[in-house]
This record gives sequence, structure tokens and C-alpha cells, in this order.
Amino acid sequence: MSGLMDELKKRQKNTENVMKKVEQMISLNEMDEQKINVVSRKKGVQFYKKNQTGEYRYIPKMEKDDAIKIIQQQYYRKIYESTKKEVKLLSKLENFLEKQSAENIYHNLGKGKQKVVTPIVMPKDAFIEAWLSEEYTGKPFNENSPEFYTDRGERVRSKSEKIIADKLYREGIHYRYEYPLELPGWGVVYPDFTILDAENRRNIIYEHFGMMDDENYSSNAIAKVQRYASAGYHIGDNFFITMESSRNPLDSRTLDGIVQQLKS
Repeated sequence: MSGLMDELKKRQKNTENVMKKVEQMISLNEMDEQKINVVSRKKGVQFYKKNQTGEYRYIPKMEKDDAIKIIQQQYYRKIYESTKKEVKLLSKLENFLEKQSAENIYHNLGKGKQKVVTPIVMPKDAFIEAWLSEEYTGKPFNENSPEFYTDRGERVRSKSEKIIADKLYREGIHYRYEYPLELPGWGVVYPDFTILDAENRRNIIYEHFGMMDDENYSSNAIAKVQRYASAGYHIGDNFFITMESSRNPLDSRTLDGIVQQLKS
């Protein structure tokens, strides 16, 4: 909801700026009410002005500049009236969403009623809390696997995964490590990170491929990306990846860019 509200407020601000800019350009000249018709020709345009009898007369070349000024002013007035109406409608919509949206109707119930009502649309905070509290069994570790622990105390499989997990945690991005996911035609997989997109009530997958100089590993990584794509996970939307090799470690700038996209 807050993502939509932010977009509405941004739209309203931009529209208000256009309205104020155009307002300064509008003149109060009575001539601006004249009816001007413009006909496109191969060599340019011709102007015609409507007279008192309702007929259009040709405007000679020497009066063309005045005709253009009138048309420009009429354009400004249309823009002004349109933006004025849009600002008013956006304000009403924002007010409605803040008070009457499905999420806020539940939120505005008394505490007692909230305990006995099953919400059709769960408020964002409650949705996040439920997502975070869900218990699951991740992929088991091999007995001799090296141990890496994140700042929030969970075990991961590599130093790079720890860096990623700690970055997500510091930035307030909710995630699950190796949460099981059923992919059609492939079975259960365990993505490195399943990230919550609370605004759109969906999960985002983030995979880190850490041994890309290994031929078998890189081949499997490509196949994995293709399987995700066939299941509806597309890079830059609901699917993100980082890669590294022995010569090219995890790029912190790439990780920062992904984090900014996840937060936007």
C-alpha cells in the first residue's frame, strides 16, 4: 500500500508543479477565446478564424504569429484545467486509500474485533509478521562443511553468502535462507535467499553462484537460471543473481545495486 501511496503523492506533486508553471503563462486577453482552425498542408500549415456568422476566414501570413499565440494560450488553459482536476482527484483517492482501503478497515477495527475477524486482506505489518514467523526446514549441511554464521546467527554455506545475508539484514530487507520452493518439472529447490516483497505480497528469489570457474558448476548454474525463468522468475523483477569466481570475487557494487532495487 505504501508503494502505491508514494507513487500517488509523487504524481500529485509533479501535476501540481505543471499546474503552477502553466498558471504563470496564462494571459487574460479576450482574444484568446477566438476560434482558430489549423489545416496541415504539404508546405506547412494554414490558419482560419471563425467569424461572427460562424464561417472560417483565412488568416493572412502577417497575422499568423497572433494566431499561434492564441492557440498556445488555449493549450495552456486546457492543461491548467486538466491538471487542476487531476490534483483534486488524486487527493480524494489518497484520502480514500488512507481511510477506506481493505487493509485499513481491518486496522481500524477495535483490538477485540481484530481477534475474532479473519481479514480478507491482511495489513502489511501483520503480513510481514506472519511471513517471518513461518517455520520451515532448510537444506541440511554436510557433516564436514565449513561453518559460516551471519550476524543474526544463522548458518550459511560460504563467506559470500554471509556478506549478502548481513547486507540484507542491515538494510532491513526480510529474507529466508534456503527456504524450500517447488518448481514445476524440477521438484523442490532451496534458493539461497527468498526475499519478501511485502508491497506486492510476493517472494523474490536471490541466488548467488560462487564457483563460476568450475565448468560443471557453471553449467548447472545456467540450467538453474533457465529453470527459474520457465517457472516465471525473471532477472531484475522477481529474481536476482550474483556470481563470482576465484579471479572475480563478489562485487560489492553489484550487491549494493540489487539492494537498492529491492528497497525501491
